[in-house]
Amino acid sequence: MKSMVVKAGAVSAGGDIETAYATRGSECAYANLKLVTRVISTVYDEALRPCGLRASQLALMWAILALEPVELGRLGMVTLTDQTTLSRTIATLRKAALVALRQGEDRRVKTVRLTAAGRARFRAAMPLWEDAQREASAFLSLDDVRGLTRRVRRSRRAALVG
Repeated sequence: MKSMVVKAGAVSAGGDIETAYATRGSECAYANLKLVTRVISTVYDEALRPCGLRASQLALMWAILALEPVELGRLGMVTLTDQTTLSRTIATLRKAALVALRQGEDRRVKTVRLTAAGRARFRAAMPLWEDAQREASAFLSLDDVRGLTRRVRRSRRAALVG
């Protein structure tokens, strides 16, 4: 396609889009964050393997523990997890007897909490998580990650409300 060229962030007529963008992949926020996420996920997943949890499962268990008993809708909002992913992870944790679901006062609402086995697994995971934290901190500043997360949460919640 020879209709536009990108120069300093602007598009002008007459150039090759593929050539103009081919060298700009390292600028892409999405691609960069996906790469970091894959690396960090592997660090945590490998560290947690001895206790039979994935990092995503532990993160959700952590949120449940902090909020329990918590309605599934609120859990999704707090963790910014879409309904499909949340349901799939809850189902996996439930099958492993790590969480229990109950109907709320409103029968349309379900609440979730950790089971005794879930609490035991959470406790077993914490030393492994500490190891993963140390390894992850060699790659990136955890303070910077927390700051970025706070900004993203605020922006996302504002977008959902407004």
